[in-house]
Amino acid sequence: MVCGESKKDVRQLVPVLKFNTVLNDAARQHYRPITDILFAVMPEMMERKIPAANVQQSFMLAAVLSITPQLPAARVLCVGSYEDTAYETLLRMGYCVEGLDPNVDGRDLDAYTKENPSALGTFDTVFSTSVIEHVPNDNAFVQDISRLLRPGGCAVLTCDYRNAWRPGEPLPPTDERFYRLSDLRERLVGQMQSVEFVDEPDWERHEPDFEYGGCHYSFASFVVRKKIG
Repeated sequence: MVCGESKKDVRQLVPVLKFNTVLNDAARQHYRPITDILFAVMPEMMERKIPAANVQQSFMLAAVLSITPQLPAARVLCVGSYEDTAYETLLRMGYCVEGLDPNVDGRDLDAYTKENPSALGTFDTVFSTSVIEHVPNDNAFVQDISRLLRPGGCAVLTCDYRNAWRPGEPLPPTDERFYRLSDLRERLVGQMQSVEFVDEPDWERHEPDFEYGGCHYSFASFVVRKKIG
């Protein structure tokens, strides 16, 4: 359990310098104190992860804590909670965070929204770490996330990103796509209900720095807020 003064320490440990960016080696160094906490809290789960990919979970924990000032009273949902170390750490901090994952309860996001219409428009934060690139219908995925957000609520996602990728080119196993600048700046935002970026993205300024499955790409963060009014 992460509790007491440790909660305060985690929330203040590492500021989020940029919400919409590429999580590169500079980000790995910046969020290293968060990564160390993840290893301390759940070492066995972290050992199963790809070390260079842990920056996504570290960013996610810092971002959710930063962007959800209503904690612990906030309503928060993790989409893809199975072995999500940011989600597990939030639980150990004593926060009430709802988890959703087909590997846990057999439900995906589409099923959840259909089964829980009263949940629409009620979440302060919905976060999802490296899930969207595996989803066949990502337009419906982000539509559902935006429908779950209350006005002023935020969605925090990370995804596999390579701006130079073209459909038909190689992908890592289980990926449906790499995300490109046009996907993030136009298509996904256009599918969501009345959202705006929480800061100005700089995805295009970064080169791929991660290799897996014979593919070179990066991890992009995608953070939007639902407009009020």
